Order: sequence, then structure tokens, then C-alpha cells
Amino acid sequence: EVKYEKNSFNVLFTGNIGEAQDFPTIIDAAEKLKDENIRWLIVGDGRMKEWLNDEIMKRSLEKKVILFGEFPIERMTSFYNHSQALLVSLKKDYFLSLVIPGKVQSYLMSGLPILGMVNGEAKDVIDKSGSGYTCEPANSTDLAIIVKKMSIASESHRCIMGAKGIDYANKEFDRNTLLRKLE
Repeated sequence: EVKYEKNSFNVLFTGNIGEAQDFPTIIDAAEKLKDENIRWLIVGDGRMKEWLNDEIMKRSLEKKVILFGEFPIERMTSFYNHSQALLVSLKKDYFLSLVIPGKVQSYLMSGLPILGMVNGEAKDVIDKSGSGYTCEPANSTDLAIIVKKMSIASESHRCIMGAKGIDYANKEFDRNTLLRKLE
């Protein structure tokens, strides 16, 4: 059973636990930060879930990386409410750099700051919007650095980043704007 720890800084990842999300780098970053008051909350399922669970055990990270399993989309708000930042990650790949993962839009709308271990389009969205911090894919040291940086940022600074995310999503992903761009 996982209990809510009031003082911990919770980084939430939602979605597919697969090859493209580069969990080997994420777990390396989690291990680098194991002495910090940072927890990684993983909500989702996928081909690499068993591997991830084994790595968590092997590295004694059970209290730091928590696998919740899969939940319906309606339940995501409760996870967002217990998190201070949201993680989006894609491994280093030219074709993956051309896409913006669908969850980036919902992350922007959540009002929480985003940690992006991404490049290309997804990185541009986070950087342009001012909604969080990014680092290059496949770099656990840099991921650990931006997670630590976010964890020591003031709550008001994180709120400002979250508000910028909402603002950007409303401007860039609003239906009329998208239709105008499509035309």
C-alpha cells in the first residue's frame, strides 16, 4: 500500500510503460536521486512494466518509484492532485522527435509544471510555453538535474509554470486555432 507523504516531491508519469518512453534512463535518474525526498509515481501499463518492477526491486527503490498500474482517465485528476510535476519522456529517435505525445496537451491543461526528457516538437512546446524544464533524451544525469531543480523551485514558481501551460494549451490547441492552422 502506498501512503501519501505530505513532504515528498512527487513526479507523476502517466501512460505507456514501453520502449519509446526510455524507462532505463528514468530509473537511472531515480537512483541518482534516491537520497532526495523525491518520489516517482508511475500510472499506466505496457511491455516494460515487469522489467521496471524488477529494476525497482534490484535497486531497492520501492519507496522511491511506485507503480500504480492502469487507471481510467477519470481517475487521473486524483493523481495530479498528489503530484508536484508531470514527466513526459521519449527516447532519442528522429521519428519520435517529430511527434508531440498526446499526454502533453493534458499535462499542459493540468496546471502542473512539466519535466520533459524529450527533443523536437515536444521539447519546443514545453520550452516555448514556459511550462517546465526539459533535457535531452537518454541522459539520466540531466534528467536528475531538472527533477532536482523542479523540486527546489518555489511553489509559486511552479504555479506560474503550470499557469503558463494552461495559457499555451488554450492558445495553441483550441479547436478554432487548430482548424485555422489546418486550413
